[in-house]
Amino acid sequence: MEIDVVGRSWDLAKVLLNEANIRYNVTVTRPTKDFFKLEPEGYYVIRQQRLPDGTLDIRIAAKLLKEVF
Repeated sequence: MEIDVVGRSWDLAKVLLNEANIRYNVTVTRPTKDFFKLEPEGYYVIRQQRLPDGTLDIRIAAKLLKEVF
């Protein structure tokens, strides 16, 4: 069964993957510079790739905070 979780919140994606009994690895990606502030919670899936052993490689990133001047 193929599940597309790209663009979904990580909390929801985790539930969907676990319900479907799909193995996955998770990597959190961050900006290379600390110029933009990140939300401490609320990660989103930005990439998924099926590995040869059937495991999904999942990349998640935090949402950027809005700054109001």
